[in-house]
Amino acid sequence: MARSEKPVIRVRSLARPLRAMGRAQEGAEPKADQTASHRKELAHERLRWIDIPRPTQEDVEALGREFGFHPLVLDDVLSRVQRPKLDDYDDYLFIVLHFPIFNAKEGVSVASEVDFFLGPDYVITTHNGELKPLLGMWARAEEDERARAEYMGGSAEMLLYHIVDRLTNYLFPMMRRIDINLDRLDERIFRDRAGRAVRELSDYRRDVISLRRIIRPNMSVINILESGRASLLSEEMEPYWSDISDHFTRVWDMLVEFKDEVEGLDDTFNTLYSYRTNETLRALTIISVILLPLTLISGIYGMNVRLPFEHDPHAFGYIVASMVVIALVMLAFFRHKGWF
Repeated sequence: MARSEKPVIRVRSLARPLRAMGRAQEGAEPKADQTASHRKELAHERLRWIDIPRPTQEDVEALGREFGFHPLVLDDVLSRVQRPKLDDYDDYLFIVLHFPIFNAKEGVSVASEVDFFLGPDYVITTHNGELKPLLGMWARAEEDERARAEYMGGSAEMLLYHIVDRLTNYLFPMMRRIDINLDRLDERIFRDRAGRAVRELSDYRRDVISLRRIIRPNMSVINILESGRASLLSEEMEPYWSDISDHFTRVWDMLVEFKDEVEGLDDTFNTLYSYRTNETLRALTIISVILLPLTLISGIYGMNVRLPFEHDPHAFGYIVASMVVIALVMLAFFRHKGWF
């Protein structure tokens, strides 16, 4: 298919060599769930929405035959290792966006890729079938005629906006979860649970870093949609894409705040832990210094030589009393110096 004369906006993946790993396994026998088609389709008036969770080779080839998509685009759909991008072709747009899914087992958010095809009268979505907002939106449109009319009553670009908006709004509950967890961690740091606080602080830092890596590349794609610098994008949709851009900016600002807060909590924890360690060493040092002269006295009177008061029946009491006096004098001196 011929390219548009407009400059093509493209960010190619740096991970394309990984596709060879998948091709090397072509000789293996496919599993049942990898060959079965999961394609679903909704239609309202002249607009079609085709959704393909976990697309198979047959699904992608069928899309190529039906819509004439470029072979490289179809290859990108199957690779699942693409970075967010927007490819502008003559009569359709190919868009890749990433949205986070929290992996409770690993305690970190991972990227879930969604591929979009935007045509004059259709929107096609392919994904791994794990994004609850997208699955819920499809189920609602499929079951409720009014919801279908709401989502698909306008242009194909408006439907694309509704899908991206639904996925973007799902980011805010994740931000609230992190905010609540950081508040709890802030309280826990001042308790005597150093080991648990260190583990949680490390987990939250890793989660925030992962979210930043997922969200940031999407923003350049949303900016392209907002500016309308691609075919099939209408000026009337610019305010809608501007709203999506504002949402991503808010999420990014929150992630920046979370990053600063995690770093601040880390500094606070290190300061408190150093202070507690110094207090422990101070107490042990004081005890060692007090015991030093007492050990000296007991060692002297333990030698097999003639010493004063050796034959006095009260010698042991005198020695113990002198040791107690020395210990009390040293404690009074340390307190006067403000060492404890």
